[in-house]
Amino acid sequence: MDNVRVAICGKLDTAHAMLVKEGVKQIDSYSDALDLAYNIRSGEEYHLILVYSPQGEGLMDTEYSFGYGDNGQRCSVPVRLLNEPACHSALLELKSTVHGISKKIRETENSFS
Repeated sequence: MDNVRVAICGKLDTAHAMLVKEGVKQIDSYSDALDLAYNIRSGEEYHLILVYSPQGEGLMDTEYSFGYGDNGQRCSVPVRLLNEPACHSALLELKSTVHGISKKIRETENSFS
């Protein structure tokens, strides 16, 4: 979980507490999406973006897509829309997602070793 980078946009205390409990150490908080988008375009890399969105909680398979690098290749970061406080099922899904991301990072690191 040490290598998982999460951005939180808006006030998501229950999700933040759950991430800390699961061992995620790299959590950046943003007050609005403009600051978040600016930092991503400036080189910040995240594995997951959480956005305060009471009406959007439960939507799946959303992502933030942007042009990246000299060749203009498209990159994307999964986005999870959450309410505050996040419902139990949303927190369980978030926990599963973060553990899946951590596993993929470890597998990628091991393949380069």
